[in-house]
Amino acid sequence: MRGKTRKTKMRIAIFSDTFFPQINGVANVAYQSAKSLADLGHEVVVFVASAKSNKETVKNSGNFKVVFYPSMPAFVYPNERAAFPVGISASVQLMKFNPDIIHSHTPFSIGWAAIFAAKSSGAKLVGTHHTFYDHYLKHVKMDYDWGKKLSWKLTVGYYNFCDLVLSPTQSLADGLVENGLGKPVKIFQNPIDTEIFAPVTKIKKDSLKKKFGIPGLSLVYMGRLSYEKSIDQAIMAFALAVKNNPKIRLMLVGDGPEKAKLEQLCSDLKIADKVIFTGVLRDSELAEALQANDAFITASKSENMPLSVLEAMATALPVVAVSEKGLKEMIKDGVSGLLSPADNAEKMSENILKIFSDAKLIKNMGAASRKSAEQYSGENITKSLEEIYKNILINKI
Repeated sequence: MRGKTRKTKMRIAIFSDTFFPQINGVANVAYQSAKSLADLGHEVVVFVASAKSNKETVKNSGNFKVVFYPSMPAFVYPNERAAFPVGISASVQLMKFNPDIIHSHTPFSIGWAAIFAAKSSGAKLVGTHHTFYDHYLKHVKMDYDWGKKLSWKLTVGYYNFCDLVLSPTQSLADGLVENGLGKPVKIFQNPIDTEIFAPVTKIKKDSLKKKFGIPGLSLVYMGRLSYEKSIDQAIMAFALAVKNNPKIRLMLVGDGPEKAKLEQLCSDLKIADKVIFTGVLRDSELAEALQANDAFITASKSENMPLSVLEAMATALPVVAVSEKGLKEMIKDGVSGLLSPADNAEKMSENILKIFSDAKLIKNMGAASRKSAEQYSGENITKSLEEIYKNILINKI
């Protein structure tokens, strides 16, 4: 490591169990970080689990390289893969690269590969903890008290190998410390593309509403259709609001294991004709789906700092949400949105009706949302990350 701190440009290795083209917040953050850091002139190599364990080894992805660890299906979680963290080809690529910084975005198989890589190369190890894993245990049949305790123990055990831990919110950082984290932890927010996700004119919004089949005011949810997102609560709140305002609509953007149940719930509540399921959308079409709507809704109790909410705020949407975890840090109640207690469909429906009863309120809260989201632009966040890397290399952190 001698002499590395004098260099302006750094060699940065990013490790993540999930990465583009997968669709989730962690994959998006890891990808945007790699791209933005490479755009600044740093050498970036991303280490991920291969989609097919016997074929992929190395792939160029624009201005950075992607190296694949051999993997197998992770049977405990649908559509994910578990890598072998000691892949020979990947290890050779790592040694050739000789990174200054290793940044891990997941504490699973690729995360452990990052620990092995840091120990063998002498590079500084930064770990980002993205979410409350104890809220996802139903997927692996461990949604019990003992499972939650084990989840925190394993998570904190992993991050205690890092030189620095980054957390998007204070609530998640507090959870790490309360459960035994002994390493420095710093609040560091996720980046978003504030150019793609941006407000549109009324004429453009009306055009997009027509494109998506939205006749008037509408709410949108974007994300995985899964139990931990409590989308059923958002649907029930919408159903109550519809009784008072039959013209409003709800758009659900995304896919997931709960889709069929949610469609059935809409049918049972007799609102199926007022709910639009778009499936998975990407890039500009995803931004247009947000821009076509008038407010964002989420009833999730498990959110840390969801990109979906930030992207909605960047398009100048007020947010109807629950006062839980990272959401209450992101959204100023009465300023950029309205918060209600968790699992309280009645109060959430009141907030929907409150926002939609006042065009000026929609406009003012939307402007506040946009202003808040601008601080998370990719450019601002990447420059801050660059400074963190430089400081850790000279032992200032």
